[in-house]
Amino acid sequence: MTKNTVINFARLDYLTTAPYLTWRIILIFTAAIAFIAAGTSNTTIIISMCMMCSVVFACYPFTIGLDTLYFTLPLTKKNVILGRYVFTISLNLAMLLVAYILSFTMMTIFSKDFDLLVNLLTGLACFGLFTFIEAIQIPIYFKMGYTKAKFLTYIPLIAFPALIIAVTTFINEDKLFSTLTNIFTWIENNIIITVLACVAVWLGMMCLSMLISLKFYAKREF
Repeated sequence: MTKNTVINFARLDYLTTAPYLTWRIILIFTAAIAFIAAGTSNTTIIISMCMMCSVVFACYPFTIGLDTLYFTLPLTKKNVILGRYVFTISLNLAMLLVAYILSFTMMTIFSKDFDLLVNLLTGLACFGLFTFIEAIQIPIYFKMGYTKAKFLTYIPLIAFPALIIAVTTFINEDKLFSTLTNIFTWIENNIIITVLACVAVWLGMMCLSMLISLKFYAKREF
């Protein structure tokens, strides 16, 4: 396995995804963002929408079903796994950048306040959340293939909003607000520890996801 092989496979994933990114889709997406920005000064929705798109686009290489073709090339299953994760993480970083640009642009056009720190933290939180969802989805795709797995991969997307609704519904608002305030105060006073802990958890999560994917994919035959 070489670094170039993994990068080339990630590039192949990009080439299979690129045809879906037509100007029509981009214009519709931008129009939707503009509509939201015109009606609200909350950039969290704009950033969340952008990052949500990364989850959708990340599954496209699985929909095409080129696994048989991959193994006519000088690729191992480990190359495929690592390349797919490189592509997915790169896609999320690209969409995070797009999210920041669109958020700033739309807020400027509609004369809304743009809080740099809040947007930065919101973007990083969305990046962490949606890559966590993808870390759950990708091993399922590698184990079952897109057709069989697509229903199961919707579960994390439904579970997180449902969990938030449940927490806000069944927990006393004052108690929840007090708890969140204490958490944010602690984070503010321990920024370095918080950042290092988040990075460590994220790396551990992605490594575990990759190992599970490799275990599942190694058992599949094409």
